Amino acid sequence: MSRALSATWENLYGLLVDDGSLAVGALAAVAITWLFAVVAPDAAEQLGGALLLVLISGLVLANVYVAGQRIRRARYAKGELG
Repeated sequence: MSRALSATWENLYGLLVDDGSLAVGALAAVAITWLFAVVAPDAAEQLGGALLLVLISGLVLANVYVAGQRIRRARYAKGELG
């Protein structure tokens, strides 16, 4: 059980610390959603969760795309790709 917890902690730490852009983006998404709730509380009651979901989903997709580009460049530099 402790191996699983250790591996989970290492992955979570790597996700948030090694890739700081994801952590900063998540904080920005929460801040944008909070600002929306302050400015338009009635609309935020209906749309706040959807807004946060869209922002976080976009952030994760962008992060996966950038990570894929980094891996592709690294493989190309090693000569693994033509």
